[in-house]
Amino acid sequence: MKKEIDYYGTEDNYIHLKFGTARKMYFFTDEFEENYKEFAEEYEKYWESGEFDENGLFGSTEELVNYVFDNNIPINWYFNFTDTPAESQEEIINWVNENK
Repeated sequence: MKKEIDYYGTEDNYIHLKFGTARKMYFFTDEFEENYKEFAEEYEKYWESGEFDENGLFGSTEELVNYVFDNNIPINWYFNFTDTPAESQEEIINWVNENK
């Protein structure tokens, strides 16, 4: 049975996708932030500034998504506009390209 994710809670690691970006809402547990410190710090910089750092881990929403999947970062993705979980990297990348 697949674990039910609370995309508005404080027990799961997730990023909301809306308006072509990955900045609507997110949550990382303390354990996640310890285990994926560099990623969490880079994402939080993006969250705060609203812009990607070209010298950082990722320079666009697409690069962020690919980084997460390529590095097996355990993030749950959520389409905020439709209130549905994202099921695959391909689905997210298609959404990003359609909503730039």
